[in-house]
Amino acid sequence: MSIANTIIEVKELTMSYQTNKGLIKAVDNVSFKIKKGETMGLLGESGCGKTSLGMCIMRLLPENGSITAGRILFNGEDIVKKSEEEMRNIRWKGISMIFQAAMNALNPVFRVGDQIIEALLAHSNMTKEEAKKRVSDLYSLVGLPPERMESYPHEYSGGMRQRAIIAMALACNPKLIIADEPTTALDVLVQDKIINEIIGLQKKLDIIMMFISHDISVISETCNKIGVMYAGNIIELTDTYTLFDKPLHPYTRALMASFPSIEGPRQKLKPVPGEPPDLLNPSEGCSFYPRCSCAKEICEKEKPEYVEIEKDHFLACHRVI
Repeated sequence: MSIANTIIEVKELTMSYQTNKGLIKAVDNVSFKIKKGETMGLLGESGCGKTSLGMCIMRLLPENGSITAGRILFNGEDIVKKSEEEMRNIRWKGISMIFQAAMNALNPVFRVGDQIIEALLAHSNMTKEEAKKRVSDLYSLVGLPPERMESYPHEYSGGMRQRAIIAMALACNPKLIIADEPTTALDVLVQDKIINEIIGLQKKLDIIMMFISHDISVISETCNKIGVMYAGNIIELTDTYTLFDKPLHPYTRALMASFPSIEGPRQKLKPVPGEPPDLLNPSEGCSFYPRCSCAKEICEKEKPEYVEIEKDHFLACHRVI
């Protein structure tokens, strides 16, 4: 696949938050690329940097957050160097986001349809009537009755709000959609419906997605490549089949063992031991060392390099390299 087919490429990206207690490096030297026809999943525990990475790509960091190193190439252009005005022309038309908490992403005092119409008017040359027709079509596309455009967010169920956020993300026909835990607050039946909806839209509209979740089953169902994140780093990255068939990093193996499988013999689940590291006081060596059952002496003192150990299979682990 040629370079021209690469939609987004992140190169050695580092992002930090300045807090009252000190500097927290939430994204640490991360590199990956997403090409046409791919959906990449980011998998890991809460606080590992998944959402921060997504917000870096959207350039929607809070005031205390800043990108300190690296590049984010979208269609070959480094968006880290873009001004806020230039980013306004990229957001929603080029890159859009399905936010984690749908209720928090919608203004409670405005009708839901009007909020999507407003986004269309801000990022396109549509008239208000054209925007209203577009939102009506989007509602039908994501399984919402168009007449519910006139309702307020509190009049929607959780699943309906999530579908409305998906419609908003699709409004300007973006090339890349970042889905940040889009089903976390929903019950399992609604989760399944939303996931099937997203999969259907991916196939129908040929959408390129980055799917952020701590739920292994959601990631496996929606993505064809997976990056496992820990303490701000991607520690293993490969295609979905390989990751499930031959996980190499001890943390990836621990995640797999902590999640139930519907295939193979029945096994007792094993929680990942210990706690995630304190990013205010990062260790010199491997960040997973205190929790790793197969750590070596070098793991405590030296951080492993992130290397390609097989074709398109990247890993950062002293045990394997």
